[in-house]
Parts: sequence; structure tokens; C-alpha cells
Amino acid sequence: MKLYMSENSPYARRARITVRETHLIDQVEEIRISSFKELLQCGPGAKIPVLVTDSGQSLCESMIITRYLNDISGGKLLPAAREDLEKCLALESVASVLMDSVFVRSFENNQREEKLRSTAVLEREIARSSRCYDSLNKAVVSEGESITLASIAVIAALGYADWRASEDDWRAGRSDLVAYFDRIMARPAFAKTAPRF
Repeated sequence: MKLYMSENSPYARRARITVRETHLIDQVEEIRISSFKELLQCGPGAKIPVLVTDSGQSLCESMIITRYLNDISGGKLLPAAREDLEKCLALESVASVLMDSVFVRSFENNQREEKLRSTAVLEREIARSSRCYDSLNKAVVSEGESITLASIAVIAALGYADWRASEDDWRAGRSDLVAYFDRIMARPAFAKTAPRF
């Protein structure tokens, strides 16, 4: 399989961590995208990550990619019991919202001309991100040591926030989330895929 990615993309990081935690690293070649033209060749969405399967199918959404990788590895990263699965998906969904919120703000601040930036969009997303940090801080209290698609999403989102929304200072007043982040970041799959900024 081929995973088209950028090293600092939090969406690609979710897939990259999943590859490592499912022990599929020998079956997936990571290919760094360096231009928009290359990205267009990977699929109509022109976004990363893209996973090209052994049969040639292109999967172009990080949540679909991580679920596919989890499925072909025997379902190691999602709980089997329904109640545990629902809890896992709830945590993953908040982390996904946080990642998207930080992405919107990053786009406004770094891609859009200053005179075209929307203060309303930025304020809305700052508030959304803050609610997500608070929700994650409460949710991770009951999280153990097991790695799931949810823990992968949480760490990828927080790592992205450190890079693109450092002004949020998400660690302030959220000691449970900090402890969880530090504990999970000690694992090689997470440490080796951390964004560089």
C-alpha cells in the first residue's frame, strides 16, 4: 500500500500512527507530497492523506483510512463491546472537531490575506476549540493505557494545536489532559510522528 502524506499534517499523522500501532508498517510505503500537482494525481479531493490499497483503490479521508487499516489488522484499535465502542467514538469525534477547528483558524491566519480574514470565523473557532479542550480534559480521566483510534485522534489534534494554535495554551488548567498527552506521547509511534515546527 502507499500512503501519500505530509509529515506535519495532523490528518496524515492519524493514518501514520495507525499504520504503526497496527503493525502494518512493513506493508505501507509513506510517500511525501511536495506539490499540489502531485496531490491532484492522488484523487479528486486534492488533500492528504491518501491511501492507495494493494488493489489500487484510493481512500482519501483520514477517518476512512484509519478504519480501513484497523479492519485489515484485525480490529485492534476499536473496542468490541458496544458501550466501550460508543465511548471511544465519542472521544474520537471531539478530537476530530478540534482538529478541524484548528485547521479552519490556521487557514484564515496563514492562507487568507489579512484584509479578507473573518474575525467572526476566528472567534467562533477559538470558542469551539476551547470547548473541545475542556471536553477532552474530562473524557480522558477514565482512559487507560490502551491505544484506540480515539487516542490517536486526540494526540494528533493536540499536537496540531501546539503547532498552529499555540496561543490557545490548551495545557493551562487541564492537568488531566496534559498527563494523558504526555503518557501517550511516550509511545514510539506517537513520538516519531510528532510535527516539527
